[in-house]
Amino acid sequence: MVQTLRSAVAAVDPLLALQQVQPMSDVISNVEAPRRFNTDLITAFALGALLLAITGIYGVVAFSVSLRTQEIAIRMALGAQRGAIARLVLGSGARLALLGCGLGVLGSLAASRLVGIFLFEESATDPLIYAAGVLIMMFMALVASELPASRAASADPMDALRSI
Repeated sequence: MVQTLRSAVAAVDPLLALQQVQPMSDVISNVEAPRRFNTDLITAFALGALLLAITGIYGVVAFSVSLRTQEIAIRMALGAQRGAIARLVLGSGARLALLGCGLGVLGSLAASRLVGIFLFEESATDPLIYAAGVLIMMFMALVASELPASRAASADPMDALRSI
């Protein structure tokens, strides 16, 4: 194909030299490589931040449950159902995540000009992106709170009351 192209160009202008013949897809790929790298880097940092947030929420909720073991045992001894205890713990994780999402949205709006440099044909303040981010974070917070909630709901109230 390259030889056919060279002969066609030589037929039009024999003094025109073809040095680097390459497919257009390679040229576009080379031009877009820095932008793709920036996107991949931001994605990696975002996934790392999500993992840290989930781990943090799990740690805070698990620590909160361990501090409230006697309270949960008293609630269960007074007749609270295991589902209500699980909802109590999940609600505390959801409130924590909602507070974090609110602060995160405010911080993101403040940094939207800097982030806008890296975006291509997309607004830095797209409400759909913000809504998707909040929904993903809330879902992941509930997933992170589920294990401490199930542990709290399955705890034996008598063992916890004996440790008082």
